Amino acid sequence: MSSGSKLAKAASLLLHSPPGEVDDVFNDIRGIVGDDEALQEHLEPVLAESNMQQFLVADVPERQSRVLLTPYNRVDDARYMDPNTRTTFAFDNLHRVASDPQDLEDGEAPEGEALRAAVQKELDGYVAAHYPSGAANAFAHEGAVVSCIVSNRFSPTNFWNGSWRAVWSYNPSTRQLNGSAKIRVHYFEDGNVQLDTQSDFTADVAAAGDDEAVAKRVVAIIRGYEADFQLSIGDGYRQLSEKTFKGLRRALPVTCNKIDWDKIANYKIGWELGNAEN
Repeated sequence: MSSGSKLAKAASLLLHSPPGEVDDVFNDIRGIVGDDEALQEHLEPVLAESNMQQFLVADVPERQSRVLLTPYNRVDDARYMDPNTRTTFAFDNLHRVASDPQDLEDGEAPEGEALRAAVQKELDGYVAAHYPSGAANAFAHEGAVVSCIVSNRFSPTNFWNGSWRAVWSYNPSTRQLNGSAKIRVHYFEDGNVQLDTQSDFTADVAAAGDDEAVAKRVVAIIRGYEADFQLSIGDGYRQLSEKTFKGLRRALPVTCNKIDWDKIANYKIGWELGNAEN
């Protein structure tokens, strides 16, 4: 396989890495490609795309602020914007470090900033209450207010990692809210099992009043849809356990007699006691 083919496959693997496992995949790829310089040069934009897909949280230096890396606040290939502090900053996608914060030029607030700030305030309260390890940002983007939410739970020592990501776009001119929530979980103890599911939503925001009232209504709709989505996932797994898997099992063992589990438990206890005496 040529070096170019290896790099192309490496890029694809990185973009499809399970949440929290990009470093592991990258280190494995290094051994396959065998050329760190070419790998770093070729995969820098791929890592940038991966970080934006995962809504990576960056700590903005000197600002005591955290902001998600998304397509909605990307300024150029190397810089992103923090709308809450009106700061742009550089980001090293390979080492995942932010640097060089620069204040935006003073002037009038951009169009839609009041509504964006109101949505951000409501989002902060919602995420703090429902996603203890989560983060969220509201961005003014192409005439809409785009809300991005991420919550990660990584437990590699227990062989699982999981991520929740949601994007909600509210258009104040049409009063329509469009959203998409995605769950991805990876279990890898003695196997490789993944859950990758997504649900899309559309709602009309019948809200009148000032920006704060609209923001409250928007986030209330988000809260309701996300709660329903999470409940549907739980119901699906309960049905899978109680009906689907049960249908795959024998109703009775080959002896055609029901198993007396209490008797088996007593046998086991007696066996353990007998061994303990010996």
